[in-house]
Amino acid sequence: MKEVSFLELKNEMNEGLVLIEVFTPTCGVCTAVQKKLQGIEEDYPEWKFYSINMLENPEVSGEFTVFTVPTVIVFHNGKELNRWARNFGMGQITDYLDRVMEMLL
Repeated sequence: MKEVSFLELKNEMNEGLVLIEVFTPTCGVCTAVQKKLQGIEEDYPEWKFYSINMLENPEVSGEFTVFTVPTVIVFHNGKELNRWARNFGMGQITDYLDRVMEMLL
């Protein structure tokens, strides 16, 4: 899972399947979510996985209307498909990624 700046994210998110995690370094839940996302990343080679630090990139909160961390957002060709914030399980995310892949195949 690659950590990116806001500018890098804007350049990368417009093509293909993208999952981003918005986090802050002092958030323990964010760290746990990031580790779990890193664990599933290899199962989804069609997806680009990115993380972005909201403290270093405050514009992400305005651009994507992020009010809490962690927030996970999935995009297809630059359009938001779904998001999860604060309380969610990895099963919700993996089930959704699987459904998206089924629809695209």
